[in-house]
Amino acid sequence: MPTVAVLDFMPPASRDVITELFGTDFEIVFVPDNSAAAKRTAAADATVLLTMWGAVDADTLAAAPKARLVQKLGVGVDKIDSEAAAARGVVVLKAAGINAEAVAELAVLLTLAVGRNLPKATEAARTGQVVKEALRAESFQLLGKTVGLLGLGHIGQAVARRLGGFGVELIYHDLRRAAPEVEAECAIRYVSVDELVATADVLSLHLPSTPATDRIIGADVLSRTKPGLILINTARGSLVDEHALAQAIKDGRVLGAGLDVTETEPIPADSPLLGLERVVLTPHVGGAVANNFPRVIGRAHRNARAVLDGGTVEPADIVVWPAEVK
Repeated sequence: MPTVAVLDFMPPASRDVITELFGTDFEIVFVPDNSAAAKRTAAADATVLLTMWGAVDADTLAAAPKARLVQKLGVGVDKIDSEAAAARGVVVLKAAGINAEAVAELAVLLTLAVGRNLPKATEAARTGQVVKEALRAESFQLLGKTVGLLGLGHIGQAVARRLGGFGVELIYHDLRRAAPEVEAECAIRYVSVDELVATADVLSLHLPSTPATDRIIGADVLSRTKPGLILINTARGSLVDEHALAQAIKDGRVLGAGLDVTETEPIPADSPLLGLERVVLTPHVGGAVANNFPRVIGRAHRNARAVLDGGTVEPADIVVWPAEVK
């Protein structure tokens, strides 16, 4: 049987799911830790490499001469050396849209948490403080607010569908305008970037990490936002200049931020964001829910069989498909 190497250290429950779905037709190798050496050892005889959050660099690919596929257990592929994979004839696939619903739920959660100043409310409840009137003066509901989405892919659409029930006006900008039926389903209006930045009370980011999107939310953009903005980022940490964001919050231009991702992960102890009450942080867990993981692994298994058996793969999942596939 072919071998699949799981290149991120997984807890027992996740290992059980992978074993159940891959175990009948693959030998499975799990890394004992997240070190580079462990990845290279696990990849040595593998035909398929599965990666969740860790990097698959050129050295890892060089250590896997039998590899035919790198399958991302999610969407973001910025940590996979696609050029090195292509040069070796290795296919790189993602699981387009697989985490959209889970990430969208977290985006809504973060929006509400910042708007209602959940950290302060929680601390008050735990310590017996009476802060109802103080919180009333600094808490905001979504009803009547304008929510702007920068990017309207799978996750952006899922966020829009969920937020519509809160009585908000939804606007978005994307390099490629969505089809009319998508806009109608999401009850969302296309606007320019300038209008999005100037009118949104909540700005939620749903873009990939590319050179063009690097720190796209910087001091210039933050200086042009509507006062009291709530910024939400469940996409990639590289989209936001964190020092500029921290300064904008301190200056009162931005009310706060809900961030599932940061420029460096884990977030450094000296980050200017850590001392700000209205910054709600989660450790890149948008898609990390137990009841979605079997779907992720099921997609990975179907893609692996398709590559090995000469089958078809959904075009949206293809990141690298070399002219000469191994």
